[in-house]
Amino acid sequence: MSWLFRSPSPLQRRQPNIIVALLCATSAMLAAPSPAAQVYVQPTAALGAENDSNLDLNPGSNPSVQGYLVNAGALFGIATPNWESTVSARLDYRNYPKDQADNRLEEYLDFRSDYSTARSHAAISGQIEHRDDFNAEFSSAYFNQINPVQPTNPSTGQAVTGETLTSVLLQPSYTYKFSPVIGAGVSAIYQKFNFTPALLGHSDFDFYQGNAELNWKFSQRSELSFGGFGSKYEATQIQSSATGAGPTVGLDTSWSPLLSTNATITYQHTNLDQSSSPVVKTDINTWGGNASAVYKGQLSQYRLILSRFVTPSGGGGVYVNDQAQIQYNRNLTERLAFTGAVIGIKSSQLPSNVNELDRSYMQTAVDLKWMIRPTWFVQGGYQYSWQKYTLSPDGAMNNRIYIRVGYQGLPPQR
Repeated sequence: MSWLFRSPSPLQRRQPNIIVALLCATSAMLAAPSPAAQVYVQPTAALGAENDSNLDLNPGSNPSVQGYLVNAGALFGIATPNWESTVSARLDYRNYPKDQADNRLEEYLDFRSDYSTARSHAAISGQIEHRDDFNAEFSSAYFNQINPVQPTNPSTGQAVTGETLTSVLLQPSYTYKFSPVIGAGVSAIYQKFNFTPALLGHSDFDFYQGNAELNWKFSQRSELSFGGFGSKYEATQIQSSATGAGPTVGLDTSWSPLLSTNATITYQHTNLDQSSSPVVKTDINTWGGNASAVYKGQLSQYRLILSRFVTPSGGGGVYVNDQAQIQYNRNLTERLAFTGAVIGIKSSQLPSNVNELDRSYMQTAVDLKWMIRPTWFVQGGYQYSWQKYTLSPDGAMNNRIYIRVGYQGLPPQR
């Protein structure tokens, strides 16, 4: 497959500063509460060390690497009777004395805002990130704290040393209840990937998707939805685009105040148009869906998602991802907490005869966190990552052991 190259524009070179400015602007906004609003700030900071047996997840024999991490951030929130907003902002600095090319300052901003009335609900959520390509290309087993359900997974598993990724994800939605049993909703997804510099194997892209649905609450616990969607993928460095559309059917059930489930089935017709080698001009039909469960108890919680979906990719096209992810949290004592998580991905490019980046990936993670004091903690854990490309005879694995010491402000009192 041939790729085009370009030098980063002045705007691209300024993007880390743009994200820092966004963090500051968000902090200032939340620092000015509206009347009758409950406002909270939960700051965090930590120092850590880790050992990786194969940091870059390359096949073959690789030397172990030791690294150090410094991070600082805060969880901001505003709540009123009708409106609630949460923002998580974080800065990470990673240093690997024997692998200086992977040293990087990274910025993260996650947010969600919900507004509800007796009949309607409006929300917007998203992420803005500037990350080292290595960390961005390998999906974490842990769910995102603010936005646990991710609508896409554009990672390719092909990390390039010295490359950084700036990404934006926005998800607005609105629902309205015409009656206690009938409602309707619209939602959208916008995602942008920008690699700096854009090197072989990666391409910037823009992705748009719009959804509309009708909802029928046929019992006290269950709601059925019927809808449709349209999507557009456009790579910006190669001639590659894809348009998709199809119907969806979903079922939401609240079995109890602690347990809820969701299931959807999707059919998608995709038109592919790629003028770069190999030339692809075809229509493809595929199916997708997901089954998820969330349990939130006083001492333990778990979240499970099994899914199959068409996703945009930084590899210059669209992929079908078969994905499974589960996370379990347990408070062992008042001060000691355990977290375990697993994610597995099988990624296949559309159409199936273009399979240079088809791969299987898995990460398993376990973590223990002990609160030494109400606001001070020690945290340690282990992660096992494995990856194999379809066209490569060898896979690669990494064993990571880490420990952190940090400060965590008291959670909001509600």
